[in-house]
Amino acid sequence: MAFDSAVNGEIGQRLRTLREEKSLSREKLAEAADISVQFLADIETGRKGMTVQTLRKLVLALHCTADDIVFGRPATPDGKSSALPPVFQNLTPTQAGMASDIMELVLKLVPPSQTTED
Repeated sequence: MAFDSAVNGEIGQRLRTLREEKSLSREKLAEAADISVQFLADIETGRKGMTVQTLRKLVLALHCTADDIVFGRPATPDGKSSALPPVFQNLTPTQAGMASDIMELVLKLVPPSQTTED
């Protein structure tokens, strides 16, 4: 039960951060997600969890991903969100080392100055 409470608290904090980044009040987000302000407050403070249906409503209202709310956005040392695809974020240390070695070889063949950014 303590695990659920800790997870709810982490998810709630991420939800609040996303809401504040969008400059939304609890009232505006609750209205957009079709949930009560009190329920949103309970989720943000970790007092309550939510169903997948509620998560979906919040994702649509915040224009974010479920991963942003449930797991958070990976950050780089400079505080920016990681541009790496999700597949790279779940690598084992061995896999990450191999991926790094491969990328070093790719960069030797095609230096970053020759690539274009999206």
